[in-house]
Amino acid sequence: MQTLPRIIALCVLLGLTGTASAAESADKPAAKLSLEDRMTRMENMLSSQGLVDIVLKLESLQNEVQRLRGEIEVQHHTLEELKKRQRDLYVDLDRRLLQLERNTPVGSSSPSVAAEAAPAGSAGGAAAGTVAAAGSQPASKPASKTKPAPPASKTEQQAYQAAFDQLRELRYDKATELFRDFLNKYPKGRYAHIAQYWLGEANYAQRKFDEAIRDYQGLIDNYPGSPKLAEAMLKIGYSQYELKNFAGAQETLERLIRTYPGTTEAGQAQNLLQKIRMSSGN
Repeated sequence: MQTLPRIIALCVLLGLTGTASAAESADKPAAKLSLEDRMTRMENMLSSQGLVDIVLKLESLQNEVQRLRGEIEVQHHTLEELKKRQRDLYVDLDRRLLQLERNTPVGSSSPSVAAEAAPAGSAGGAAAGTVAAAGSQPASKPASKTKPAPPASKTEQQAYQAAFDQLRELRYDKATELFRDFLNKYPKGRYAHIAQYWLGEANYAQRKFDEAIRDYQGLIDNYPGSPKLAEAMLKIGYSQYELKNFAGAQETLERLIRTYPGTTEAGQAQNLLQKIRMSSGN
C-alpha cells in the first residue's frame, strides 16, 4: 500500500506533462499541428486520465481490504470467545459429572429408568431400529443391585485426564482416540461411564451423528446408572433428526418424555417433537 502515494505523484506528474505538451501544442496554430502532434497530445491526455482511474480503483480496493480485515478480526475474536465458552462448559460439566459420580454408585439403576418397563415399539427402517433400542433399552432393564465401581487408581485418573484435556482443547480426534483407549483398559472403571458420554459428545460436536448415536447407545447399554442417560437419549434424538430419520427421532423423544417426565431433557424433547410434527403436517 506504500506505492499508492507514488502512483498519485506519478499521475500528477504525467498530468502536468500532458498539460505542458498540450500548452506547447496550443502555441502552434491548429492548422500547423501535425497528425503526430495531435496523436501525442491525445495519448498524453488518455494516459493521465487512465492512471487517475487506476488510482481511484486502487484506493477503493484498499478501503475494501481494510474493511474485510476488520471483519475477519471480529469473526476471529468471536470464534475464540465461542471456543473459550465451550471449553469452560466442558470443564464445568466434567466437574459436575465427577461430583455426581462420587455421590452415586455407578452400577445402580436410576429410579426414573426403572419406572417404565414396557418395551418400545419398533420404528421403520434400520436406523429407526437402532433408535428404538436407544429408547427402550434403559426402560426394559430391571433395577440392579450391582456393587459400586472401585475407587479409580492413579493410572486410571491420569488416563482419563489426558483424554479430557484433549477434549477441553477441542482436539476431538485425539480426544476420541484416547477415550476409546481408556475404555478398552478400564471398561468397568470409576470414570468409564463419563468417558463413554464424552465419546458421544466429541462425535456429536463434529456432526458425526451415526458414530454419536452408537456412543450414546453404549452409555445406555453399559452404564444404566449414569446420571447422563436422559441427555444421551436426547442427543440420540437430535442426531436422528439431523440424519433426517424423523420417525426414529420421534420414537426416541417420546420414549424420553415418558421415561424422564418433568426433566429439562424432556422439555427439550417436546420442543423438537413439535418441530417434527409441524414439518410433517401431523
